[in-house]
Formats: sequence, C-alpha cells, structure tokens
Amino acid sequence: MPNSSYGVKFYLFFALALLTAPELVTRSQTREQLSRPVQSSPMVAQAPAAANSTDIFLKLAESVGQGIPAKRLIEYKLKNDPTGKARYWAVVDFNQNSTRKRFYIFDTQDKRVETYYVAHGKGSEGETDDGVADVFSNEEGSETSSLGIYRTLDEYVGGHGRSMRLQGLEPTNSNAYERAIVLHRADYVSEDFIRQTGRIGRSNGCLAVEPSVGDQLIDKLKNGAYIIAWKK
Repeated sequence: MPNSSYGVKFYLFFALALLTAPELVTRSQTREQLSRPVQSSPMVAQAPAAANSTDIFLKLAESVGQGIPAKRLIEYKLKNDPTGKARYWAVVDFNQNSTRKRFYIFDTQDKRVETYYVAHGKGSEGETDDGVADVFSNEEGSETSSLGIYRTLDEYVGGHGRSMRLQGLEPTNSNAYERAIVLHRADYVSEDFIRQTGRIGRSNGCLAVEPSVGDQLIDKLKNGAYIIAWKK
C-alpha cells in the first residue's frame, strides 16, 4: 500500500507552488520595469508672444527719430480707442523743411517705414519764404496747418481728384473737418517744384502730397488710421 503521508506532502508542495507563482512573476516584472530607463516626454518650446501694433509702431518710429510723437499718439489711442486695430500709423514732422520727405507712414504688419513729401499751409510759412512751417492755427480762413492728432475718415473726389477727409481730435485741430482740411494730391508737391523754387508749394492748410502717391496713401490710411502733425 503506498505511503499516504508522502502523497499528502507532494500535494501540499504542488499547491503552494501554484499560489506563489503569480507573486514571483509580479516581482520579476517590477524589477524589470525599475531597471528600464525612464522615457521623458519631449519639451515643447513656448513661442514668444507676438508684438502688438503699438509696440512695433514705437520701435519703427524711434528708428527714424519720431519716438516723441509716436508715444503721444499711442497714449491717445490706448486711452480713447483701446480695442481698435491699426496697421498703419502716420507722423507729419513740421520740424523739417518742406524739401524733406517728412510724412512718415509706418506699416506695422510688414514692419517698414515709408516717407513722402507733404505740404504745409500758406499761412504757416510766416514772414519768410523758406519752406519751414512756423505758424499754426485752428481758425477758419487762416490757411495754416494745424498741429495735433487726426483720424482719417472716408474718401471723396473733389477739386484735387481723389481725396480723404480728416477729423481733428484735439483743441489745436478740432475745426479740421469744418475747414475742409483733407489729404489730397497736388502738382506743386514734387521734386521738380523744389528745383524751381527751393521748396515745395503750399496748401490752404491741407496735407497735400505728390500726385503719384496720393492713391496709395489713401488706400492705406482711409477709414480710421491715426496721423499726428507735430513740431517741438
């Protein structure tokens, strides 16, 4: 008769092996996982925040010596029109002689500056006929240029062809619309005229520009761009 005690021991040993096998497998897997190098997720670089229109305008303006009027123009816009989107900004620098291209157009999308000739009013010339604007007024009939911040309005066709209305936004130019101070083209704004007279011609107070650039300036600036005319 077979030894019953031996059979019982064999059975118990077999059962214990079955019970501990999953634990051995689990421990083996854990050791394997711990021995593997940790795979780190790739780092994604954060793109720098895009500069807004006012920051680009100021940087461009400072590069051509027009930081002072640019800061005042930006301050006005942020206070009075903070949500408006502006691609083009403009500065008229009446510190410069009319023989200089003193009308600055700043394109904040393409990040470039363009300059153009621009006339001042007959009454702004003062006692001398030297191409320098010395006198400024907001009065009807003065035929002078007016300093201050403007906002462009709509275009129309008048005596000088395609033109653009302007709204004066400060006490120094608040009558611009009533005085019909506009941007228009004029034959007396040209390098030929400078060679003949030593200066460009003078307007009745309007921002008169070369005929060849009138259309493109109106296309860029109409319906809401800001212009500042300034002098120290």
